Formats: sequence, C-alpha cells, structure tokens
Amino acid sequence: MNADIIRSGFGSVSYFNGKEMRIEDSVWQGSFGYWQNLFIHQNILPIGHTAWNGFLNRGRGLVACKINTPINGSVNWSVDTIKYDLQFISDLEATVYLQQLELEENTVSNLLSIIDSYEPKEAIIFLSIANGQIDINLLQKLAISPVECYEQVCKRWEEFQLCPKS
Repeated sequence: MNADIIRSGFGSVSYFNGKEMRIEDSVWQGSFGYWQNLFIHQNILPIGHTAWNGFLNRGRGLVACKINTPINGSVNWSVDTIKYDLQFISDLEATVYLQQLELEENTVSNLLSIIDSYEPKEAIIFLSIANGQIDINLLQKLAISPVECYEQVCKRWEEFQLCPKS
C-alpha cells in the first residue's frame, strides 16, 4: 500500500482537478475541522451496507460517494442533513471510473492494487467527492464491520430509505 495514495483508518488524500493535494489535518481543524471524518462517522451504516451489498453481488470494489450539499463551517453535523449518493464501483468498473475522475495513472494503479488486496469483511475503500475535491479513505479497524452495517440496515430498512423496497 502506498501511503501517498491512501491512508488507513480515517486518514485520507484529497485530489483537486486530478492533482493530489496535501492538506494537513491542522489546516482543516483551523477552519472547520476535518469534515470527512464527521461525514463517515454519521453515515457509516449506509456506507458499510453499500460496501458489503456490493461485494456480495459484484465482488471486490470501492464505495463512491457524491456529496451534493456544500460542506462549510456552518454545517451542524448533529442536526443538518447532508445530501449524498452512494454507489458501489466493482473492481471490473474501477479503472474506467477512476480515469473519468482524471486521477493520475499511478493513483489509479495503486487503488486497483488496494482493491485486489483489502479484506471486504473488515474494511471499506471509500471515495468521496465534495466541494470539487476527491478524498480517498481505506476504512479499517471499524467499530462496526461492513457485514454488521449491512445486517443493521436490512433490519431497519425503512429508517434508511436507501431505495423503495421491492
């Protein structure tokens, strides 16, 4: 795993216009906090559900999240609703998807390698797009596994309203 491309846990690498941006956590903390951690924390059940459901139906891959609400210092994470769309990108679709984001070839190659080697029962490859930036996380050592997220969401389906039940 290349730490320049993806960091474990809740660390991340951001991209803007296809170029890697090194943003130190302290810079984010000084303005309005590292919001990606808060977003992931608030939405881990649907993220984990998407990851495990995708793995069960399509194999290895990553969870892509397009955040439709502008994220700024006025977001109250305990009250405000952040609109977003989750999508599972299988390993077979990942190359084209990542190239469409205009990521550098080295980044695409490293991410594909990570997709091939991560443990789907215990980790999630999470890519978010918000405020014109791409943020990539390898979520692991989670308090609740992707399998448990999937089970919780299935038990409480109506609460999550991911899509109409068929």
